[in-house]
Amino acid sequence: MMRDGQSGLSLIELMIAMTLGLILLAGLVTVFATSSRSQLELQRSAQQIENGRYAMDLITQDLHHAGYYGQFFAYPAGAAVPDPCATGDAAALQTAMSVPVQLYPAPDLTSIPALGATSCSVWINTANVQPGSDILVVRRAETSPLAVGSTATSNEVYLQANITTAEIQFGTGAAITSTSNASGAVATVKKKDGATAADIYKYRVHVYFVSTCSLPSGGGTICTGASDDAGLPIPTLKRLELGVVGGTRTYSVVPIAEGIDLLKVQLGIDEVPAAANGDTGLIGDGAADRYITAPTVPSVAELRNVVSAQVGVLSRNTEASAGHTDDKTYTLAGTSVPAYNDPYKRHAYQSEIRLVNLSSRRENP
Repeated sequence: MMRDGQSGLSLIELMIAMTLGLILLAGLVTVFATSSRSQLELQRSAQQIENGRYAMDLITQDLHHAGYYGQFFAYPAGAAVPDPCATGDAAALQTAMSVPVQLYPAPDLTSIPALGATSCSVWINTANVQPGSDILVVRRAETSPLAVGSTATSNEVYLQANITTAEIQFGTGAAITSTSNASGAVATVKKKDGATAADIYKYRVHVYFVSTCSLPSGGGTICTGASDDAGLPIPTLKRLELGVVGGTRTYSVVPIAEGIDLLKVQLGIDEVPAAANGDTGLIGDGAADRYITAPTVPSVAELRNVVSAQVGVLSRNTEASAGHTDDKTYTLAGTSVPAYNDPYKRHAYQSEIRLVNLSSRRENP
């Protein structure tokens, strides 16, 4: 007697199995996509935090060294605000040492600082500066002097200093000896023994600004517009560095950290007591009595009395976050920043920095 038996799946059973498989597959795809988005957001946040902290740390370290000129402490007096982008005049560079920290505040959040009276327009202009961001200048020497026997790079800027005298010098490619200056001539700035040449340091000038892009379209260092960074311009903290390029003394544009929307700075001024101290010859007591807030532009007299700085950096993700709207307001160094209302996540970093080399000279003995 023959019995009927099932030899395969019916069409209905096959369709049910396929439907269940598709449901499971859709669930797996959703989990994978969600996990990928979460991982991408974590990477963006980590990059934003790293960039913001690095930018703040670098500026902080530079400000801690502002005004370090070796043993020299009797800063030269300057009658005018120095040109932050001067290169060719040793006397002008030496006079500028009287202002170790210089600030060009933006007049508002839609304008760039006024640099018309300077030589900086070659590297910093309307297309290359983020509106609302301040420009900070730091002058100092390297913390380690050149060793005897090393070579002073041709056209590089150096500082030879003892306690009472400092001299800006240009290198000529000559070797440093125990009796020479950076240009290879006999040193006139000497140590206490009166015979040995004073230490020689590489002289630094750093001009911090927030650029409107990271990588300009077509190369170069000047941002051009909407086509920069492959069509999605990324605001980037950069700085000008005084040095030698191709044998010529000039400034180079050096990118520091991407995703920096704003740099805001307040300078602390020490002017009480107003009478000069008999031992230091300076007014004040090493502590800030007031802060200069944008849009006020510090005068040369105020710049010579700077002892601290409040620095604020606003960092954002370099890529947009889908479904996110930044509706927060921020306060940076005394400036209120309204909500951007865009899809980029941001975080504000702030610090108050004591300018050690400037404030310590004013402390009461």
